[in-house]
Parts: sequence; structure tokens; C-alpha cells
Amino acid sequence: MGRSSTPVIGKSRAVKRSIGEVMRLLAYFLLFTIGYLLFNLSGWTTLNADEEQQTLFHEDVFGEPRRAGALFSHEIHMEYPIDTGCGVCHHSLESSTGKLIYLEDDERSCKECHGSQKRGERPALREAYHGTCTVCHRRLIQSRSEGSGPTTCGECHRKE
Repeated sequence: MGRSSTPVIGKSRAVKRSIGEVMRLLAYFLLFTIGYLLFNLSGWTTLNADEEQQTLFHEDVFGEPRRAGALFSHEIHMEYPIDTGCGVCHHSLESSTGKLIYLEDDERSCKECHGSQKRGERPALREAYHGTCTVCHRRLIQSRSEGSGPTTCGECHRKE
């Protein structure tokens, strides 16, 4: 008697199933990779320190804009490391001491920790920006005769 065709059909189904699983895994990998690249390269989480001038505004946090985003130059700010240097803006909460510390090579965008609302002792993003920027700029006014930076709303929130 000849061989039955059943094993061939079973083998064919198994091959089709494993090809389908490989294709599904490949699709998941591609979707993840595309999502990761869009999220990280678009500036949603971090600011690009190489750009000369940036506009700080996060519609996903602040909602509909009432003013233009604040103009910001990372290059200029790197020239004025006051007190804790980069940690003035780029800091993390050390849980054991409850203090803000700078972690080298872990510079994140402010919005990664600060949201639209205050959470406990963590100020909302708008207050974190305003508090850090205006306090530092006013300190510069008191300590220097020039190069203080903007301290009023219209000086930061200018239309380009």
C-alpha cells in the first residue's frame, strides 16, 4: 500500500502556522521599532542639546496654547552652570535623602517627571519651568551687571 497523504497535510499546516507566527513576531518587532524611533527621535521625551534655539512647549501637557512657547538655547545655558551645573534643570529625586541630585548621562526632559498637575512635592511642569528659570535669571541680575536672561513673560514667550 502507498503512503497516506495525511502526514503531508499535517506538515503543511505546521509550516504555515510557524510562518504565520514568524510574520506576527516580525510585525510586532517592526511596530515596536517604529514607535520607539518616533517617540525618541521626535523630541517628545528629550530636548536636543545640539539645537541652537528651541521652543519649549508641550501641548500634550499644557493643552491649547495661550502664549507662544518659551524660546530656549541649551548652548547659552551650558555657559552658566550656577550652583549645581546641569543639575539645576536635569535632576532626579534621591529617595533616601529626598534631595534633588544630578545624575550624569541621565539628563531627561523636564516633562518626563513633571506633568500638568502638581504631585505631592513635585511641581507641575509649568511651575517647574517658571520657578527654575525666573529664579535663576533673577539671581543673575543680582550678581552681575549684564547677561541676566529674561524675567518677564513676553521676554521668554516671544513669537519667532
